[in-house]
Amino acid sequence: MSTLIAPEVAGRLIAVPERSPWRAALRAAATVWAVFAAAQLAVSALARLPRGDATPMILAWNNWDAGHYVRIAASGYHLGPGFPAFFPLFPLLIHLAGGGVVAALVVANAATLGALAVVHRLAEHEFGARVAGRATWYLAAFPMGFFLFIGYNESLFLLLAVGALYAGRRGHWWLAGALGALSSATRLFGLVLMAPLAVEYLRQVGWQPRRVRADLLGVALVPLGLVAYAWYCAVELGSPLAFSVAQDQWGRRYTVPGGAWITAWQQAGGHGLLDPVTLGAVVDAGTTLVAVVLLVLAVAGPWRFRRDQVYLVVQAGLTLVLLMSTEVGGRAMQSAARYAMEAVAVLLVLARMGERPAVDRAVLVLGASLHAAFLIVFMSGKFLVA
Repeated sequence: MSTLIAPEVAGRLIAVPERSPWRAALRAAATVWAVFAAAQLAVSALARLPRGDATPMILAWNNWDAGHYVRIAASGYHLGPGFPAFFPLFPLLIHLAGGGVVAALVVANAATLGALAVVHRLAEHEFGARVAGRATWYLAAFPMGFFLFIGYNESLFLLLAVGALYAGRRGHWWLAGALGALSSATRLFGLVLMAPLAVEYLRQVGWQPRRVRADLLGVALVPLGLVAYAWYCAVELGSPLAFSVAQDQWGRRYTVPGGAWITAWQQAGGHGLLDPVTLGAVVDAGTTLVAVVLLVLAVAGPWRFRRDQVYLVVQAGLTLVLLMSTEVGGRAMQSAARYAMEAVAVLLVLARMGERPAVDRAVLVLGASLHAAFLIVFMSGKFLVA
C-alpha cells in the first residue's frame, strides 16, 4: 500500500532548507571568538591599569615572535641570520593586509575564526554536535589560547592543519594536500600531516594498494610549501637550508623522543621554585604530560576513538613526540604548552569527557583562568610563555 502526501504538504516539506553544517560551525565559531576576544581585551586593559602604563595595549601583544613576524612583513628576511627561521606564509599575509601590528592582529583573528569553525566541523563529523560545541569552546579556553588572538601564526597553522585533516577525512585529497602545503609554508611541523593523511587514505581504500588512485598524489603536495620556501632561501639568501641554519641561531635542536622531557625536569631541578626557568619547564612539560595522558584515553578507556579515527591519534601522537624531542635556546620543550593545542585528538577527547557537567565546568573555568593569567605574564614580557 502506498502512502499519499497532499501536494501542499509535499511542497512545504521540499521548501524546508536542510541545516547547513558550515553555517552552524561559523555561527558557533563567531560566538566563541567574540566572547574570548572581548574577554582578552578586558583582561589586557585591567592588567595595565595598576601600572598606569601608557604603552598601547596592542604593542604589549607584540612581544617575542609577534614582533619578528611584523618586521619580516615590512622588510623581508635580510634582517639578520635568525629571521629565516620564521616561515613565510604568515608574514606574507601580514604584508598583504597592509603591514604593521594591526594587520598581524587582523590576520591572526581571521584565521582564529576559521580555525574554530573547522575544528567544529571536524568534531561534529566525528562525534556529533554536542562534542563539536564543547571542542570549540575548549580550544579558545586553552591555557595558551591567547596566542590565537595575537600576532602569532598559531591560528593560521591550526586552520590549515585541521582543514587538511578534515578535507582528507571527507575524501577531498587535492584540497587536503593544498592545505597541507600551505601549512608547511607556515611552520615546519606541517610536514607531520603527511602521516595521518596517508593513514586515512589507506584506510579509505581498505588497506589495498591496488585500489590506490591518482588522488593519493594529493598527500604528496604537503611538502611543497617547504620546498617553495627552500627555493626562495636559495635564490634570496644563498642557501636552500637558510631556514635550518637560522633555527640553529636560536639554539633549536632535536633529541631522542622524550629526551627533552627529561631535560626539562633536570633544568627545573637546578633552579629555585619560582625561578622563570623552573616555571617555564613546569608549564611546558606539565602541559605535555596532560596531553599525553589524554591521548592515551583516545586509545584506551571509555573515551577511546573508533578504529576508523586512527588518523587523529597519529597526528596528535607525532605532534607530542616532536614536542618531547625539541630544545630551543637551551630550554627543553620551549613553547610546548602552546604547540600542544595542535594535537587535535587531545582536544576531542577532552570535549567527549566534557559530557559530564562537572568536567565541562572544570575545563572551562580552569582553562579560562589560566588563559587570563598567562596572557598577563606574556604582556609583561616574561620568557615563561614565549
